[in-house]
Amino acid sequence: MGAPATPATPGRAELARLIEALVPAMRAAAARIEEVRRSGDFAAENKPDSSPVTAADRDAEAILRAAIRAAAPEAVIVGEEGVADGDMPAPAPAFWLLDPLDGTRDFLAGRDGYTVNAGLVVAGAPVLGLVGHPPSGRLWAGASGLGAFLEPEGEARVPLRPRPFADPPVLLLSHSHLDAETRAWAEAVPGAVQATAGSSIKFCLLAAGEADAYPRYGLTFEWDTAAADAILRAAGGITLGRGGRPLAYGKDGYRNGPFLALADPAAAGRLPAL
Repeated sequence: MGAPATPATPGRAELARLIEALVPAMRAAAARIEEVRRSGDFAAENKPDSSPVTAADRDAEAILRAAIRAAAPEAVIVGEEGVADGDMPAPAPAFWLLDPLDGTRDFLAGRDGYTVNAGLVVAGAPVLGLVGHPPSGRLWAGASGLGAFLEPEGEARVPLRPRPFADPPVLLLSHSHLDAETRAWAEAVPGAVQATAGSSIKFCLLAAGEADAYPRYGLTFEWDTAAADAILRAAGGITLGRGGRPLAYGKDGYRNGPFLALADPAAAGRLPAL
């Protein structure tokens, strides 16, 4: 018996259909998060890994799951909150990754660095992603072969285009999870400008041509990165793992290793290796 066939990436029409089917759900999930925030009634509980979870996380994931089930009834869905509750499907040839509230600590602290994330992975690569920013109403989306866009709430969509590697480059770092290895990597880039941003927004800023690289050594999970990584790749950027290979998805435990997200793929040779 031969090896199983590698699944084909859905065609442009199907990817476009899925984006349009999920945009209203992304908006609804963002609205629910802001509703919970305004109510002030969102005491956090600790999950088994000691990370916080609130009603906003759970409600947003339920909204996204329902929308994916309506659009693709047979879909395999791996959601951060579902996994915390013991529902961790094995990686499939095609599966969805959900982080309904990336940046819960920012949400709890009253900061605005949190997002809603839904991404589709096929054959180990992120091929479709949507990222919403509830405080501002901004929504980023993209898919393989379709490009990427920003949709401000109530406004027309704006195409996303990464910029060529700048001199000096702007490096985006996590403001709440900056570890010593990432800091050392950033400091090894001569003349680099260091800026901080929260959650998956960093990938979106690369896709929009507002920065050049996002290095990360600290632990992340695939649901933290898949949606925004798909947007960056659709716009023309790339995310590399160890060895300079594109970051793959469907790993053991859905854990990422170190990665480097780049607006300009050609810039990899001008930056330190991971």
